[in-house]
Amino acid sequence: MDFHHPLFESLALPLVLSFAATGLLRAVLGAVHGRRWASAGVAPAILVASAWVLGWQMWPGELTEELPWIYASAALLGVGLEGMRAMKRTTWLACCVLWALVLVGLSDQPAVLQVATWAVGAAAIAAVLGAPLEQADAPASLLIAGIGLSAVAFISGSPLLFELGLAIAAAIAGCALWLWPKVRIGFGASGAVVCVIAWLTLAQGLALLTPVQPEVLLLLACALTSGPTVQWLRRGRRPALDAVIVAGLAALWVVGAVALALHGQAQAARQTQDTPHSTPPRLADKP
Repeated sequence: MDFHHPLFESLALPLVLSFAATGLLRAVLGAVHGRRWASAGVAPAILVASAWVLGWQMWPGELTEELPWIYASAALLGVGLEGMRAMKRTTWLACCVLWALVLVGLSDQPAVLQVATWAVGAAAIAAVLGAPLEQADAPASLLIAGIGLSAVAFISGSPLLFELGLAIAAAIAGCALWLWPKVRIGFGASGAVVCVIAWLTLAQGLALLTPVQPEVLLLLACALTSGPTVQWLRRGRRPALDAVIVAGLAALWVVGAVALALHGQAQAARQTQDTPHSTPPRLADKP
């Protein structure tokens, strides 16, 4: 087996590692604590997959080299908040502070743009953290949004970000298998924080490293709000059915984002073709 094949790095490794780590935590910690802490198993899957692809630089210089450090910071924050049994408002505030630090550290964009990006991220964080702990709503929206992020990265011409986005989605899927169709764990801060911060950070990396349109990323971020939308519209459905509807609604946002990205690429290619090529100056005739 080629352990550096993209299918292994971005699919098999994070999926299997997340599923196994989540199940191990649930079994070792017992029925009560295991159910509470099991979602922390998604963190090592995201960390190992990113380090496997990018390596781990002690002194990161490029944006991609900073990603494993950001993921590790988010994982530690999630575990700390879970250990403190922090309320959802406190968890949201802590995540928003980390998200602001990520934005400041990744680039020196204009303040207005960074504030707008932070606000979109803060809304996405609130949507993920506000989902019921023992339902698959948040993992479902994160999974579909992760697939959408990787698809847009591929369209934008970044195979590396495509692999990283797919790895995040695969890690979330491994944990989500313990939540759907039968709920056996809770998706608390120990898992949710690292997932949403990793997704937002990779989306920001896509905005900085590729010519993707901001509207495309906004549509992908809207996919993370599918859980609260379905909860608001809920009319006595079973939680298992809610997860399917959340995934379907998130898929609609992702389809819109992918369609817009493809349209933008087609327009860019058309403009390139329509641009007249410069002709070299004519040389004077020799006598």
